[in-house]
Amino acid sequence: MERVLLNALGGKRTAPRVPRPPMELADLDARALYLQVNAIERSTSKNYATGAREYINFCILHSLPLDPTPTTLSRYVAYSSQFIASGPKYLTGVRHFLKDLYPDFDANRSHPIVKATIRGAKKVRADSVNRKLPLRLAHLQSFINVAHCTGTYDDFLFIVLLSCAFYGCHRMGELVQKNARSLFDWRKIVKRASLTFENRHAQYRLPYHKGDPFFRGTDVIFTYQEIADPVLML
Repeated sequence: MERVLLNALGGKRTAPRVPRPPMELADLDARALYLQVNAIERSTSKNYATGAREYINFCILHSLPLDPTPTTLSRYVAYSSQFIASGPKYLTGVRHFLKDLYPDFDANRSHPIVKATIRGAKKVRADSVNRKLPLRLAHLQSFINVAHCTGTYDDFLFIVLLSCAFYGCHRMGELVQKNARSLFDWRKIVKRASLTFENRHAQYRLPYHKGDPFFRGTDVIFTYQEIADPVLML
C-alpha cells in the first residue's frame, strides 16, 4: 500500500544527501518522550512536579486511589485549601503528569462539584491581593546614588540590570542566571558579543523570552535617558 501511494503521489524521487537509516521503535518512543518533556520549560515542569507530589501525598495520606475522580479532586481541594491558597492551582501540575494515565482528568476537573469546591475555597479564604509597588524613576536614581556612595561593582551591576530591565521592558529572569543549576540554559543568556554601540544607541540580542519559545531572538535597543541612562552604563 505504501508503494502504491508513493507512485500515485508522483514527483521527483531524490535521495537525501545524508542517508536516513531507520530507527528502532523503542528508540523512537524514547525520542518522542524526550521531545514531549521539553515541550514546556524546565522551571515550569519543576513547579508542576510540586503540584503532582502534593496530590499523590494526599492520596497516600488518606488511603485513596490515585484515580482523579470528581470526588477525589473535590476532597483534595477541600483538604489543601485549609493550608495553602494555591491548592486548586496545583491541579494543573497534577494534570500534566497524570493525564496520560487517566484520560478523563479534564472532564473530572470540569465536573460541577469540583468547580463548586474550588469556588467555595476561594470565597472562604478571601485572600487579599498583595502586589509589589511599581518601579519608578525615583527608585532608579536612589540605586544610582547608592552605587556611587559604595563604589562597589555589585551595586553598580545591580543598577545596570535594573536600568536595562526598566527601559527594555524585560522580565528580570531574562537578565540573570537561575539559582538552580539544573535550570541554567546557555542558549537563553544574552551574549556580551551581541552588545553594540552606534549613534548614541546601545543594542544587544535577547535570544529567548517567554513569548518567544522557539529562539527566534529579539533585538533590544536603548536610547539616551536622563535618569539611569542604560547606554552610558552599559
